[in-house]
Amino acid sequence: MKSFYYAISGLMYALRREYNLRLHAGSAAAVCIAGFFLHISTTEWLLVVTAVVAVIAAELINTAIEVLCNHVTPEHHPAIKQVKDIAAAAVLVISAGAAITGAIIFIPKLFSL
Repeated sequence: MKSFYYAISGLMYALRREYNLRLHAGSAAAVCIAGFFLHISTTEWLLVVTAVVAVIAAELINTAIEVLCNHVTPEHHPAIKQVKDIAAAAVLVISAGAAITGAIIFIPKLFSL
């Protein structure tokens, strides 16, 4: 039970401190509402949920890396910058994949309205 508490605590910390995580969470809510109203299939729901979870998980990992890097040295360091940039790039790649997945699922449904 303690591990669940720690996980929720970490999630709440990240939601309070990270604008991008709140942005992704809001986007996830909008996508879920759209999926409900557009009656996406079970398979489409699986793809949407997987994409949403991947983006949020990547953002949480990126946040953890940033917190650790800032703890190691608050000063500017080229290696720390590279680590942060690479972690941010991972979020970008996953987010792009999620956006493409969403476009493939939702654009045809929107055009058929």
